[in-house]
Amino acid sequence: MKVLKFGGSSLADYGCLQRVRELILTQGSNEALVVLSAPGGVTDKLVELCELARQGQAYEAQWQALTERLNALKSQVEAEFGEAAHWPDLAALADKLAGVKLLRQCPDAVQAYVISFGERVSVALMVAMLGKDKAHYLDATACIATNDAYLDAEALLDESRARFSAQLQAHRAQFYIMPGFTGSNSAGELTTLGRNGSDYSAAIAAACIQAEVCQIWTDVDGVYSADPRLIKKATKVNRLSYKEAMELSYFGAKVLHPKTILPCAKTGVPCEIKNTHAPELPGSVIAAQGGGDEPVKALSSLDKLAMLTVSGPGMKGKVGMAARVFSALAKDNVSIVLITQSSCEFSISFCVHEQDLPLALQALQSAFELEMQAQLIEPIEVRRSLAIVTLVGDNMKSHKGLAAKFFASLAQAQVNIVAIAQDSTESAISAVIQGELCQDAVKVCHENFFTHVPSIDVFLLGCGLVGTELVAQLQRQQSWLAERNIKLNLYGVANSKHCYLNEQGVPFERWQEALADASEGFKLTDLEAFVRRNHLINPVIVDCSSSQQLADQYRDFLAAGFHVVAANKKANTSDYDYYQALKQVAQQKGRRFLYETNVGAGLPVLDNLQLLFGAGDELLSFSGILSGSLSYIFGELEDGLSLSEATAKAKQSGFTEPDPRDDLSGTDVARKLLIIARESGLALELSDIEVEPVVPEDFAAGSSVDEFMARLHEQDGAFADRIQSAASEGKVLRYVASIADDRCRVGIEAVERTHALSDIRDGENALAILSQYYQPKPFVIRGYGAGAEVTAAGVFADILKTLTR
Repeated sequence: MKVLKFGGSSLADYGCLQRVRELILTQGSNEALVVLSAPGGVTDKLVELCELARQGQAYEAQWQALTERLNALKSQVEAEFGEAAHWPDLAALADKLAGVKLLRQCPDAVQAYVISFGERVSVALMVAMLGKDKAHYLDATACIATNDAYLDAEALLDESRARFSAQLQAHRAQFYIMPGFTGSNSAGELTTLGRNGSDYSAAIAAACIQAEVCQIWTDVDGVYSADPRLIKKATKVNRLSYKEAMELSYFGAKVLHPKTILPCAKTGVPCEIKNTHAPELPGSVIAAQGGGDEPVKALSSLDKLAMLTVSGPGMKGKVGMAARVFSALAKDNVSIVLITQSSCEFSISFCVHEQDLPLALQALQSAFELEMQAQLIEPIEVRRSLAIVTLVGDNMKSHKGLAAKFFASLAQAQVNIVAIAQDSTESAISAVIQGELCQDAVKVCHENFFTHVPSIDVFLLGCGLVGTELVAQLQRQQSWLAERNIKLNLYGVANSKHCYLNEQGVPFERWQEALADASEGFKLTDLEAFVRRNHLINPVIVDCSSSQQLADQYRDFLAAGFHVVAANKKANTSDYDYYQALKQVAQQKGRRFLYETNVGAGLPVLDNLQLLFGAGDELLSFSGILSGSLSYIFGELEDGLSLSEATAKAKQSGFTEPDPRDDLSGTDVARKLLIIARESGLALELSDIEVEPVVPEDFAAGSSVDEFMARLHEQDGAFADRIQSAASEGKVLRYVASIADDRCRVGIEAVERTHALSDIRDGENALAILSQYYQPKPFVIRGYGAGAEVTAAGVFADILKTLTR
């Protein structure tokens, strides 16, 4: 015989009841014992009515709504299938509630009767729908024997087994329909098995009749690798062991009641979780052997917990102190979720449900009153609003490094661990964390252990040429990213006036229009709130602006948990103390501060320098052409164009900044050189860089760009003389950045035609690094170092690096 249990969501309305009827007829085959919950939401309404009555408050509206719903179901069933002969007495329920309101107290026995009323409704309706010739109303109070706890009873399996045998022999039927959630004590009084206890009822029945299988029919396909309401990419687990299922249910898996598995495990009855709305799907099977070789089967979480710590000198070496702690809690029926103890035996900590915290505190203070007065025991320490995240898998013990990966995942989610615990069979490992970070922790752990599709959550600041090109590249590379199991989301874009955030992701096709329509400007606090609200775990701020104001906020960005990818050079060329502070806070917070494009656009300059210096190398000297703009201009000068003609051509071709003076001043090159110097270990400021501008600093000062370009020909003559002088010596002019003897300089140099920098032109960059490892011939990096496309590509590469630590 099979046992079939249907939950409240499967019985919510008349259509659901019809679907359950068909499943009983098809799945039950020749014979089945069916356990039913109350119709969805009914038990909550009954609990509400009971509480209102206990408080002496009016509940007529709630009563009317409930009875109208139940009577409507009864009418629909009777219209098609005939009388619901076992319909429970609503008048008796009304009398109970009236008595509670009159006395303003509700004994547990009365509350048990009231809150279990919905299950009796479901059974009456289903017996009528199946027909008296096929179905028999099996009274749970006549079958399930329990202890005397009215509201959270434990089943007595041996006595229940005898009761089931007697009832089934006395009433032969094809289908036995039994209300879940209830049983009876030795006095024959109705007891309940705890909220959501109908699963437990089914497991008890399956164990007592040695069923072929215990099927739990619900509104999901089975047991998932994580709560699918929190993790959209959670996957179904096909098979679990009893041990795995018990760990999952105990630590919060909503699809299983914590007590459900034990009766089945004791008798070896397999349990199957199936979807009422998709019965053709295989579901999840829970049996003695879990099967599969995956080390971790699932991830569960349990929130609304508190941790209590009992500590003090009276704990150390004192035999029986732990027993006294737990005996005091057991005396008041306080359930302990997790236990951990310090190695020095100075303290013992444990988690309880927050609703049990006042009772637990009172029990401990009473038990240790004398020790507290003698200061042998310190005041009980309490931490509220905690959660437990647990990895579960029978094969965990045979795989090394899982605990390290688990804790690294929590660190990746910026979660501090309050306590840890592991069972002796090594099939579960738990971490106690802050409750508000539970979903973030589960999300990261699920990515790392199950989906293996890491996410990058991008917020773009600065939507000029580079920013616009970056968005285009992000759009083009979505399929490339998907092939590599990377999920890159663009959640926000901002310019100097507007900030647009979208929880579904910024639409690539119309992001500029959406940004223009945004009413608010960029604020870090808004971004932090957005990240918390959407539980983003790998947020990255990408700065493609040239804003000093944004650069000054990098430390705050990193401290708030964002990675920072910067094309903006201002932060790394601010004062040295700020530069150092950025490195320190990034390390402290476990965030990445990436700025490869600060020097060579798309060229891997800083990556190589950091690898060299990280391996103990030392810089001896450096020389290079670090400006694609000036590389282009000086190449055109070599071909015979004047300075004004070469600059105009470079501007028209998009090689210069909108104001060419930003390039011709040499300041941009000086900033790049300063970054190289600092990366090599030199504690320099921008003012320490000797800068020779291409044109005098005071030339056309205060004029507009157009006015400057119109007057630039005034510099042609003097520049032609320098070009001619160099040519007469067989040399060419280049704008060179150099480091020698800890001295940094940028300026115009005449270099031999055999020099490595002589043929660097047309926007190319080149860097020659002479170091302890690379001498007498330098390490040379060469390539195009200007243009929005290559710079955006470099930024894109930095964004992907945020996936590594």
